[in-house]
Amino acid sequence: MLSSISLRHMRVFVAVADHGTFTAAAEVLGLTPSGLTATIRQFEDVAGTPLFDRTTRQVTLSATGARFLPTARRLISEFEEALGDLDALSKGIGGTIRIAAAPSVLTRILPGVISRFVDEHPDARLRLDELNAGEVHEAVARNEADFGIAGEWHALPDIAFSPLFSDRFGVLCRPTHAFARRSAIAWSELADQAFVGLGPESGTRAIMAAQGSFAGEAGGAAGAAYAGVDPAEVAASPAVKRAAALGLPEAQMALRRANASERAIERVAKAALAKRAEDAKNGGRAADGSGSTMIDPIAQLRPIVETSNTITLAAMVAEGVGITVLPELAARVADLAAPGKLVFVPLCEPIRKRPIGIITRQSRSLSPIARIFLAMVIEQAPKMDLPAAIEWG
Repeated sequence: MLSSISLRHMRVFVAVADHGTFTAAAEVLGLTPSGLTATIRQFEDVAGTPLFDRTTRQVTLSATGARFLPTARRLISEFEEALGDLDALSKGIGGTIRIAAAPSVLTRILPGVISRFVDEHPDARLRLDELNAGEVHEAVARNEADFGIAGEWHALPDIAFSPLFSDRFGVLCRPTHAFARRSAIAWSELADQAFVGLGPESGTRAIMAAQGSFAGEAGGAAGAAYAGVDPAEVAASPAVKRAAALGLPEAQMALRRANASERAIERVAKAALAKRAEDAKNGGRAADGSGSTMIDPIAQLRPIVETSNTITLAAMVAEGVGITVLPELAARVADLAAPGKLVFVPLCEPIRKRPIGIITRQSRSLSPIARIFLAMVIEQAPKMDLPAAIEWG
């Protein structure tokens, strides 16, 4: 049975492949040639195929052996790394920390923290994955990352979001654009501009949509959509409730953070589905004709170009294709693609901000070394040279 193949078989297999003869491999591993030969023969019997082609003078990998060799190397390496982590973790001095984070966090927040961390903890290792907000939450949920740092996303079972900072949305444009000389710009002023924007899959765009303006009053169709929800159960702003009633995931998550009951949130979600179905019959307008619906600011601006990559977005702006909207930290990262060619101007009327936080699994404790790193992020990040508009905590 293949399950009887052990790490010992793979070590012997890799040694023979590396040294070309059974004798040389046996000497390196401290085995007798006959013992090593027996191990390889047993491996091949269980696998049901030769791993080596043998001649009187040399041993070469068979086609099957050549295909399996990279896998064997990886399995041995991962096992040895895991043993090293276990030893370091037991001593609280090292181990591998797996971090999933948004591009702006990886570029502007973590490098300074990591520089100090590796000086103080040389036995620790870090694996960084650059993902969008939704992917960060999912990576933590699937245990592919110890923790994440990114924007809010729709609620996932067992996932906690702890706010770290927020940064303000603004316009990114060329220095020659009329907006570049302004101290602030109203959202309504973007309507007549050539625009390039983040695609629908972007977490940043989802946050903008969740915070967007509404047509009509809370007492209209949007208010009726969550009728029957006890206000005492839903301790959130009317805008958040209206957004949740329309199915916006970030707003639904805000309801959870406001300690709304599951029954209240379920009623909101059911009302949202019913309202969307009714609105669809009316050509996208609310059933009462009020047009009370959620506005996705980016969709309303009809982007000439949509992309999930902020660097690509910056390049489009720098070449004059159009202006764009980004949170300030993301805009500073985008500026690296075209230094001196971009200007960031805050948006107002209303002021919108992107919340960034730490994403963890509630049912899983962090390793000692991961807790040390996370504490260093919380302690050191606010002291960095970052945009003044960033609000911590």
